[in-house]
Amino acid sequence: MTPPIDLPSDLNAEDDDGHNWALLRNAAHPEKVLPGAVLVAGTERFWSVVRVTTVDDDGQVHFIQLAEDDPVAKRLLAAAS
Repeated sequence: MTPPIDLPSDLNAEDDDGHNWALLRNAAHPEKVLPGAVLVAGTERFWSVVRVTTVDDDGQVHFIQLAEDDPVAKRLLAAAS
């Protein structure tokens, strides 16, 4: 079962620091995309629970993928099911 995608993105896209990135304008709820926020990013076929690290002034969102056994990721997925 795919949880709702908060931040559509290509999880193969990485910035110079090795973090994934996406565009804020594509977010389901842009107001929730803040540094430290835990969201579901990707596509319906390939998704991950992520933590936002920064949001640039130009609307580029940088994030890291959380491990599936991360307690925060587990709570988010449990709430979504």
